[in-house]
Amino acid sequence: MKKTLIIISIVLLMLLTACNSSSKVVDDYDTSQLSADFGDDEAYEIGANIDGMPVFKNHQKALQQAQIDYKEGFAATAKEHDLKPISQKNNKNYMSYAWQLETKDETVVQQGVMIAKFLDIYENSFE
Repeated sequence: MKKTLIIISIVLLMLLTACNSSSKVVDDYDTSQLSADFGDDEAYEIGANIDGMPVFKNHQKALQQAQIDYKEGFAATAKEHDLKPISQKNNKNYMSYAWQLETKDETVVQQGVMIAKFLDIYENSFE
């Protein structure tokens, strides 16, 4: 009986931890506090996680849209720093390098800045 109670307690604790995931949106977020405006595309809808940090309501959809909107910036970052395509595993590399692209193409430079700002919010889903 005691072992059963311990197992049930562990399972409940694991479920509670999963429910309190940092990627889960638990409240609204005042986007006027952000340094970037990602537009009105629903892919970029932002809420607050359990820690009050901004997170994309659907981080996968947001990343897919960012790859479309900032295609040249992602390509330039990957080429300049020999990176594989953006993923959850290497997003910190993109965040570190994208804002400092060395190109005279101002559009690509601005996309790099937006990529870094995007990833600053995106990473909140995994911390």
